[in-house]
Amino acid sequence: MDHMSRLGHLILKHWTTHRPGLIEELERTNQLQAVLRQAQEQTGDLLHTLTVIQKMDYQAAWELATREWAFL
Repeated sequence: MDHMSRLGHLILKHWTTHRPGLIEELERTNQLQAVLRQAQEQTGDLLHTLTVIQKMDYQAAWELATREWAFL
C-alpha cells in the first residue's frame, strides 16, 4: 500500500484480523487501496475535527473516530 500512514497500517491490521472477508472482497474487486485510503483520511479528518476544533480529549476522540471509520 503506497502512501499509508501509521493510522492506515493500524486500519489494515485491524481489518485483516477482524474483517478478513472484507479484505478478501475488496482485493477481489480491486478496491482495497481506495477504501483503505478513504478510511484513513476520514478517520484522520474526524480526529482533527474532534481534537482541534471541538477541543475534545484525544483518547475520547480517538475512540469515536476509529469506531466510526477505521475499526468497523
